[in-house]
Amino acid sequence: MSTPLPTPPPDELLDAALRHELRWEAPPELTNRLLQLVPSASPTVAAATSTPLPRWRFYLAIALIALAVLASILGTTYLYQIVWFQLGAGSLIAQLEALPARLLQSLYDTLPFARELVSIAALIRDQLHWLLLALVLWILLDTWQPERRLNEQSSS
Repeated sequence: MSTPLPTPPPDELLDAALRHELRWEAPPELTNRLLQLVPSASPTVAAATSTPLPRWRFYLAIALIALAVLASILGTTYLYQIVWFQLGAGSLIAQLEALPARLLQSLYDTLPFARELVSIAALIRDQLHWLLLALVLWILLDTWQPERRLNEQSSS
């Protein structure tokens, strides 16, 4: 069915093989059998004309869709609130907010020198923030080259 291809260079061998295998020609008897399934169309085919929906129906459909979306959002919110308060999620969040303070206090109670370590870490953190800001400004000013922009604008 397919014709042999000349041998391509080695780097294009896979591409040529894929192109050769992906090309498929339908047998003529299959084509004839498929064409026999289609009834012969008359030269004047009457196109089915559909009248557009009246404007009020269009607006009614939009309004019903908007109401359905609003009802689903309100229903989902209501169910979410019921589950939220039934599970006591408010108290759970309050406990999670208080957890870091309790852990820090227990650390202070077990290791008395931890208070000084935490304060030193906070001072180092503040200094590192300033250092990071200075580094970002340095990079911005180092890459900013206004004389190049002026030269480019004057040459064009």
